[in-house]
Amino acid sequence: MKNRIRLKFKPFLHALLLSTSTLTAYTLPTITNAASTSTATQISPVQIAQVVYGIKTNMTQRNLTSAEKNLYQQLYALANNQQNIYDPTITSIPQQYENIRAKIRLQFSTVQQLAVATYGSQAQQKILLAKNSFILMYYDALSRNNPKFFWSNLGAFVANDVRSNYALTFSLSNALDPLNVTNSQNILIAGMSIPTLQSTIMQANSTLVNGQADVMADIGGLSIMHQHYDSTVLAQQLASYGPNLAKAFQLQKIADDQSLQTGLNSSQFKQKATDAAIAFGIHEQEVILQPMWDKPLMRDFAKINDFMLSLSLENIGLRGDIFIGVNKFKLIFTPYLIIRAPLSATNLAAVKDRIAIARNGFLTLNEWKQNILYSPWIPTYQAQLGKGDGIYQPVGAR
Repeated sequence: MKNRIRLKFKPFLHALLLSTSTLTAYTLPTITNAASTSTATQISPVQIAQVVYGIKTNMTQRNLTSAEKNLYQQLYALANNQQNIYDPTITSIPQQYENIRAKIRLQFSTVQQLAVATYGSQAQQKILLAKNSFILMYYDALSRNNPKFFWSNLGAFVANDVRSNYALTFSLSNALDPLNVTNSQNILIAGMSIPTLQSTIMQANSTLVNGQADVMADIGGLSIMHQHYDSTVLAQQLASYGPNLAKAFQLQKIADDQSLQTGLNSSQFKQKATDAAIAFGIHEQEVILQPMWDKPLMRDFAKINDFMLSLSLENIGLRGDIFIGVNKFKLIFTPYLIIRAPLSATNLAAVKDRIAIARNGFLTLNEWKQNILYSPWIPTYQAQLGKGDGIYQPVGAR
C-alpha cells in the first residue's frame, strides 16, 4: 500500500467536500423519503446545498475565549502531572497497575468538572472536545516522559483523527437543524430521522471519547509501570490480563536491551520498540476497544459514518487513515502526511481490521521518523497536539 506523503497548500475543506453542484446530481442510497423507505431517492438540491454549506460553516476554525484558554492551560497542567500517580507503598504489581489506571480515570473526571465549569453542563459538544484535548495532551506527556515506550507516539495522532470526526459529525448534526424544523420525519438519513440521527451522533461520540479515555488510562498505566519495573517482570506479573499484553512486554524488553546497546536514536532500537507498540496495540484493540465497537449504537454510528464518506472526495468520515499533523482541513505550508489505511481494512468494527490499520500506522510512522524530510516535523506536530495548539475547534460546536 502506498501512503500519501506530500507538501502542498490545502484550502479549507476544498478536497473534502464535493461542490454543491456535484452533490445535487449524486444519488445517496442512505437518504430516503420516509413514505417509501424501500426505494432510494435523491435528496433535493436545496436540501443538499443546505447541509453542505452548513457543514462548511460549522467547521470553520474558531478562536478560543480567555476562559477557554484558561481551561486548556489547566488541562495541560493536569496531563503533565504524572509524577505522583505511582504509589511506592504498593508492593503488588497488579495492584499498582489498577491503582494507576484508577488515578488516571480520576483525572479524566476532573477534566469533566473543569469543562462543565467553563462551558456549562448543556454544552455537550464543547465538553467532549475538551475531554479529547486532554487525551492528546496526555499522550504527548507520556511520550516525553517515557521515550522507550512507542505506543503513545502514534496514539496522539490517532486520537486527533478521532477528534476530526467529532468536529465533522457535530457539524453535520448542527447543519441538519433547518431540515429538522421543516421536515424532521420525512427525510431519513442513514435510515434514521433527523432527531434520531442527531441523538445518535451525540451518544456515539460520547461512547467514543469514553473508549478513548479507557485506552488512555490503560496505556498510561502500562507506560508508567514500565518506568518503574523491568519489562520481563511486568510480562510475568501482568500475564493474567491477557497473552498479548505479556507478549508486548516481552518485546518491550528486547527493545529496552537494544536501547542500552545502540541508543534511543538507533534504527535497531526504533524497530524493536515499534514491534512492541504493535503488540500493545493488539491488546488495546481486543481487550479495551472491542466491547465498545460491539454495541448496537456503534453500528448505527457506522451508518452515519458511511453517509459522511459519501459526501467526500477524500476523508470526511472515520475511514482509518491517520493524519500525521494537527488540522488536515487548514491551509498548511508544511508536509501534509497521511498514513493511508490498508485497502483490505475497511470495517472499523472488526478488530482484525483495526489491528491491521494500527500495525501499518506504527510501521509507517517509524519509517517517516527516519526520513530526513519528514522526521523534523513529526515531533513538532506532536508538540502542538500536546499543547492543544491549532487543533480542531469548529465554530459550530455547542
